[in-house]
Amino acid sequence: MKNRIKDLVKSNMFLLNIALRIQRIGLKFKKSVIGKGNKIKNRGVSINVKYDIIGNHNQIIIEHGTIMSNMTVFIRGDHHQLRIGKNVQFSGGSVWFEDHHCIIEIGANTTIESAHLAITEPNKKITIGEDCMFSSNIEFRTGDSHSIMDTLNNRRINYAQNIEVGNHVWIGAHSIILKAVKIGNNSIIGTKSIVTKDIPSNSLVAGVPAKVIKNNIDWVRERIYEN
Repeated sequence: MKNRIKDLVKSNMFLLNIALRIQRIGLKFKKSVIGKGNKIKNRGVSINVKYDIIGNHNQIIIEHGTIMSNMTVFIRGDHHQLRIGKNVQFSGGSVWFEDHHCIIEIGANTTIESAHLAITEPNKKITIGEDCMFSSNIEFRTGDSHSIMDTLNNRRINYAQNIEVGNHVWIGAHSIILKAVKIGNNSIIGTKSIVTKDIPSNSLVAGVPAKVIKNNIDWVRERIYEN
């Protein structure tokens, strides 16, 4: 039912304009922005979205046709960027920025039931390609939030690293994608997997840690029945 309502709103300009007006009114009560030069350019629709921003010169760009609902945009620090492409559905969870100069990009036509996308440490990036399909309770973490030290030289050994997801990637519920991971196009991540290493394109992976189960696969959103 919820998806049918979203599709109806997207296809009806009158309903879309009403939704945008309601959104602007709601933002007065849902938006807490402290700092200088912060910009939110929302060309889509936001329903029950909370902006919690403390910092300077942060930028949020949400393109036409995108629907965000029941989620939080949390930013601490300066010069972060959140860029969401056209016709994305992000239906729950949060995006979380810390430190400075971090970027989260979500490509066009991607759907996310719920996810926590956490990016920490300067100049890090989470990139999600086009036409991806994420189930519920997905986690992305570029860092560990705390320092692990080498006792021999007292140096930190767990710096944050980027995460990159290709186009047309399906991630099953309760999966966790950790730092320094690249997931190739058309791949599938099985439910409750923990991904710690790169995944080749057209691969099915699962497990803790995730391992390749089958190569040369692809997927479609529709259920196909053979006659």
